[in-house]
Amino acid sequence: MTQFLFVLTILALTYVFGHCSLGDSFPSYRNCVLECSQKRCDKDGIRYKRSCCLVVLEVFKWKCSENCKYDCMWPMVEGLVERDWPVPQFHGKWPFKRLLGLQEPASVAFSLLNLFTNLIMFNRFKEQIRFTLPSCNIWSLYTLVSANCWFWSAVFHGRDTMFTELMDYISAYAMVLFAFYTIGHRILLYSNQIVKNTFMIICSLAFIYHSLYLLTTEYDYKYNMTTNLLVGAVTGTAMLIWAVLNRRRMGHGKYLIFYVLGMTLASLLELADFPPLLWTFDAHSLWHLATAPNAYFMYKFAIEDCKHQRRMLLK
Repeated sequence: MTQFLFVLTILALTYVFGHCSLGDSFPSYRNCVLECSQKRCDKDGIRYKRSCCLVVLEVFKWKCSENCKYDCMWPMVEGLVERDWPVPQFHGKWPFKRLLGLQEPASVAFSLLNLFTNLIMFNRFKEQIRFTLPSCNIWSLYTLVSANCWFWSAVFHGRDTMFTELMDYISAYAMVLFAFYTIGHRILLYSNQIVKNTFMIICSLAFIYHSLYLLTTEYDYKYNMTTNLLVGAVTGTAMLIWAVLNRRRMGHGKYLIFYVLGMTLASLLELADFPPLLWTFDAHSLWHLATAPNAYFMYKFAIEDCKHQRRMLLK
């Protein structure tokens, strides 16, 4: 009965405060933040009235008002846990324990894991592919785009600002779209140059349009997510079709199948949504962890496919 009344209270508060998350709609939380801001912060809410925070927080440019929200959140969370009540989100995010000033330390660590995995596998690619082919340049660019994506992912999860959020979303779309371009380039490898150039222009325009949309309009999470999922689904489908159709002549297509299956299974984690385990590991951070091993299959395909192309040229 108590939990039922608690849920009704949350729904009522959410209705009253409109676009708030459940957690920051609590009057006690709002009063805490207001009192903290008046006591600690200057009128702009950015600076402290007197130095009273850790140096690491200053390094990451945490505002005084943001630290008040963080400090007021945890008594609320602890009170809910003690009563065995569900923990809601605050300001659109689950509660995360900071580590050295990092906002979501697990997502930062696993983003860097993806970055290093791509760089390590690309180094293996360069060790084994010492000859020059058009596809070699494509895989070099693929690594550059992927490394840029995971770098901004780490930055964004370390410190969420409008700028880091925008860079993360644009970089993520660039990686998704370039994976599509990469498989498209392989499918069109022996087509005439006009067809290949047209395909390149279409992909470039798609990236420019998406980036400008994010830059010039109020951020639309649903649009961004739908666009990435659509491009990713088309890419995965193209990879599977190509691998199946060429399974007899090019057995290394199996690595694409493994890659698509791995990414699909990893993406199931994005469907989950739960409070972070140990206030550190949420579904999204675990998705970052699950994507890291799939770089092996993508670069393994790249290595074997370049070797295959070399053999065809030498015949």
